[in-house]
Amino acid sequence: METLLEMGFPKNRAEKALAMTGHKGAEPAMEWLLSHSDDPTIDDPIPEDAATAEGQGEQVQRVLTAEEKAQKAKELEEKIKARRLEREEKEKREAIEKEKNRMATGKQIVDAKRRMEELEMKKIAEERRREKIEERLARERVKKQIEADKVARRQKFGMETPEGAAAAAPPAPAAAAAPAAPAEAPAKKEYSMTRLQIRQMDGSALTTSFAAKEALAAVRLYVQMNRTDGSGEFTLGTAFPRRVFTAEDYEKPLDSLGLVPSAVLIISRPA
Repeated sequence: METLLEMGFPKNRAEKALAMTGHKGAEPAMEWLLSHSDDPTIDDPIPEDAATAEGQGEQVQRVLTAEEKAQKAKELEEKIKARRLEREEKEKREAIEKEKNRMATGKQIVDAKRRMEELEMKKIAEERRREKIEERLARERVKKQIEADKVARRQKFGMETPEGAAAAAPPAPAAAAAPAAPAEAPAKKEYSMTRLQIRQMDGSALTTSFAAKEALAAVRLYVQMNRTDGSGEFTLGTAFPRRVFTAEDYEKPLDSLGLVPSAVLIISRPA
């Protein structure tokens, strides 16, 4: 007991070590203490079976000399140092393993996040592609509707389509020779197309071209399909001269309304 106390072991641990080793001496007790230094129950009371065997295992212990005590203390210190290094190495390996597991888990999370982002990008690209297809089909439907309206208006006003007019035009007869006459003033130029700028109520403008013989109703249909300043009823008019077109005007061709070869139309709310 005295040897263990001089080596720095607490009294309760020294007593327990001696009891657990059958009181066979300081060295077995020291070995037991070193091997159980990390045992959470090392400070628990001595078990009854070990206490019972205490009297049976007692042996006469030789008193150590100062040199022997110093040697034992040195050996104990070396063993404690070795055990500490072993424990530190074990903790280092466990820390490295834990860091590897953490990095692996982090990589898995990053990979999962990347895959989710890729799927989201594919989904957005697919939606955009579908929207473009729908927009293209909608524009085609509007174009077909405008063409159908043009044909219907031509039929209503007895006008021929450009293709039919070209096919039905008879060949010009050969002009008879006539005496030279004084030059006449050039005839007024006829325009087949007109360019319209349509001012919306929010200040923005739509610019497009129509055939000179198109009815104003075609322009109204175009505005309904393409305006960006809102929805609802509206009227078309001009600023110079100040004029708001009536229901009868929508059936008239653009050239008869003075909207050829170019004009500025203004969208406004009905009065």
